[in-house]
Amino acid sequence: MSFKMHQKFFKYFSMLGVFCCAVNTSFAQDEFQVIESRIIDYLKADVKINELKAAVKSNSSSLKEEGFWPSIDYSSTAETGWTPLIHLQRVKQFAIILNSENFAFADKERLASQINAALDYWLKQNPQSTNWFQQEIASPTAIGEILMLLNGKGVIPNALQDSLLKRMDSGNVLKAIGANKLDIAIHMIYRACVSRNKALMDSAVHQAFLPISFGGREGLQSDFSYRQHGPQLQIASYGQVFLHGTYKVASWLSATSYAIPPHKLKIIDDYLIDTFLRTIRGRYIDFNTEGRGIARNDVLDKIDITQNAGVKSLLSLAKKVNPKNSEAYNNVEQRVTQAKEASFNIKPSHTFFYKSDYTIHSRPTYSFNVRSVSKRTVRTEMGNRENLLGKFLPDGSTNIQRTGDEYFNIMPIWEWDKIPGVTSRDYLEDKKITIEWGERGLNSFIGGVSDRFYGASVYQLDYDEVTAKKAWFFFDNEVVCLGTDINSYAKEQITTTVNQAWLKGPVKAFADDKLMDVKNLNSKNVDWVWHDSIGYYFPNKGNIQIITDKQKGSWAKVNANRSDELVKGDVFKMWFKHGENPEKQEYAYIVKPQVSEQEMLNIKSDAIKILCNTQQIQAVQNTDLQMVQVFFYEAGTLKTSNFSITTNEPCVLLIKNIASEKPVLYVSDPTQKLSHLQVLFSSTLLKSTQPISITLPQGEHVGDTVNYQF
Repeated sequence: MSFKMHQKFFKYFSMLGVFCCAVNTSFAQDEFQVIESRIIDYLKADVKINELKAAVKSNSSSLKEEGFWPSIDYSSTAETGWTPLIHLQRVKQFAIILNSENFAFADKERLASQINAALDYWLKQNPQSTNWFQQEIASPTAIGEILMLLNGKGVIPNALQDSLLKRMDSGNVLKAIGANKLDIAIHMIYRACVSRNKALMDSAVHQAFLPISFGGREGLQSDFSYRQHGPQLQIASYGQVFLHGTYKVASWLSATSYAIPPHKLKIIDDYLIDTFLRTIRGRYIDFNTEGRGIARNDVLDKIDITQNAGVKSLLSLAKKVNPKNSEAYNNVEQRVTQAKEASFNIKPSHTFFYKSDYTIHSRPTYSFNVRSVSKRTVRTEMGNRENLLGKFLPDGSTNIQRTGDEYFNIMPIWEWDKIPGVTSRDYLEDKKITIEWGERGLNSFIGGVSDRFYGASVYQLDYDEVTAKKAWFFFDNEVVCLGTDINSYAKEQITTTVNQAWLKGPVKAFADDKLMDVKNLNSKNVDWVWHDSIGYYFPNKGNIQIITDKQKGSWAKVNANRSDELVKGDVFKMWFKHGENPEKQEYAYIVKPQVSEQEMLNIKSDAIKILCNTQQIQAVQNTDLQMVQVFFYEAGTLKTSNFSITTNEPCVLLIKNIASEKPVLYVSDPTQKLSHLQVLFSSTLLKSTQPISITLPQGEHVGDTVNYQF
């Protein structure tokens, strides 16, 4: 090939390269424009124009020439309710006005000047909170929203914008986990859009969707629970922030080269539908899913996830990102907005979350969930002066809901050592948590078994000088609650609380061989109690106390950042009294939701048979369902007149079709230490002499249920 020919080829490929670069640059710029436009639409969505104008007018007149508001304490270092953030929120309101051409406002030029003065003042003052979140997430996010709204408007000088972008570069996105990582990635996206930095955008999007994966100590787990601040249950709280942030980013990036990958979209959809939304009954979520947020008023009310809260709501964004799930989300919205009853389109289900020690048992007529803790997980945290009294929250607390509002905003007046389901010391005054940000559980025999519709869960309690073995057996119409080996040498009385909820209507009881209306009851001869369409049966009776008095407190009692205004209300509270220094005591009660007072007089739970409640074995049979559920705390045998079960290791198991020739075994290892175990099952119809060997899940699925067809 001649030299001239080489030159022609060189020029051709050089021009082709320039053309391709121009196309790629143009494509990238077009995507930036699309993404920026969507973010701005999001930031302006649901704005109430008249309220905005009034606020901007007032704040514009009160802003000093130097760029500050006298009413804001810029020296504040508060962990929550950090007042300097109000400064940026007001500037954002100014920016929305300037971004919106159709917003008539008297003096936009003055607003532009005030924005620059206010942002310059912020940079010079550099307010600091003792809570890292304010510097690394809240402040950079607020600045980013302002810059996005004003980008290309000729309002902010380049030098000021560069300084603001530099200030936004905060938070280590590589080290951050879960919802925190996502929050930092979002303000990285803002920076990338403003600076048109493709490399930064690539990194930001990668980090934003990185938490949609399994295997981490925190974040989304392989059982579709969610953990944050160590291996601590946070299905709502941080889990909800994770959901909302992910769908928000996914909606901005839809149909671009940055769009959420399909396999990650399926994961996030599954977590939303099969976990988060299942913890909501009617309008209200299980109090156990909120972490320390349980101490915030109105937090259990989830009306803000529906379209009633606007296009920025969680379900609105989820529908936008994946319209295929709209029917499922519409069903949820019907329940949460109370257009339909809490039972509307609820399907029976049961899940034990082996990564987070949490149980969801759902039926159309009720939900019954249990929170526990093990050596592998962390107790419900206290931090930022929130959840001051939640000392016993993870000790087998039970969330029993019919309409959903049974516990809504009851927290200021709860007696916190009588949380529903918990066995604990009965203190004269509620005890505060002394260790911030959670502490590990102490036992390893905590777990559950599930066939997705039925199941059983166990919690071996060892906390605050109280030990016990607590178990729950879940069926269709009943939940059987057993406790055994209850011991303590603490100076206080020991109690097991059956429930502590808002008082709704009359309380009836069959006690001391007679039917009675109950206000206060203290008896060792109680057959059953009925309140708010829920029946409580006591097959072995027990020393039961009921109080329906008015209780009082304040939000400040549980959350030092909240009001100390007096809160009071009538509460239904029922518990077992185990006395002082109990040794090897036990309890048994059966919860039967959705029964009338008349049905309580006539219904008998003949199908439920408590087979064993000892230190070695806890077992319940449901003859109608041909099912038995058993906890073996050690190797041993459970023998009845119709069948026997032998295991060579501690385990939890569920056997279905026990009165047939083809029973099905479901088994798990609560200790999460075993790789194999052996089970021998023999019945009148299935004569077995040799045990079967079961291989148990390992790795990310250790603790999960496996099944075997005999």
